[in-house]
Amino acid sequence: MRRILFLMTSLLLLAPWSASAEIRGNYTLVGTAPQPHSVERVRFEEFMNFGCPHCNNLRNASKAFREEYQDRVEFVDIPIVFRGQDDSPLRLYHVANKAGKGELIKNALFDASFKHSVNVFDPGIVNYLARSTGLGAQYAAERDQEWVNALIQEGMRKADTYGVTGTPTVVLQGSLKMDISQYGGMGGFVKQLPETLSDLLK
Repeated sequence: MRRILFLMTSLLLLAPWSASAEIRGNYTLVGTAPQPHSVERVRFEEFMNFGCPHCNNLRNASKAFREEYQDRVEFVDIPIVFRGQDDSPLRLYHVANKAGKGELIKNALFDASFKHSVNVFDPGIVNYLARSTGLGAQYAAERDQEWVNALIQEGMRKADTYGVTGTPTVVLQGSLKMDISQYGGMGGFVKQLPETLSDLLK
């Protein structure tokens, strides 16, 4: 009997949902679960790839959501590349973000990929986008600086830490890796995500 009780206790301790049973949503714990209703402003990290159609779908589906929750959610976009892809679009994004034009360049890169069927991993295309958005000189001067390298490396390190294997991947509060596939698409994910946010927010 003692052995059965020990095994049951062990299983409960190992259950990934036990520490966060009061936080609704489809997710995997990749860090310490926050207490329900304990967060002033939720950190929303979105790992994206500028050649990923699902990332583009989430970008479109979440525009109104991001506008509505901008005061309660800190949206952090983390662009990454996959094997064989040039990192020029990431460099342009980080330079643009520093200049206050991160959203402009994010949209320009996704539109180039999915409205105009352009390969945004071509450094020549990225140079063109930088010039056409008024960032040509700044991009040329800063694209290879150490702070840009550090941001790219930090994005990849975080992706490894969270076990990101595809995009888009959303991690809330550094601990809840959302399983977007369980929501039936990007629209469903955005529609139901407020449930999880309401359980996290004070």
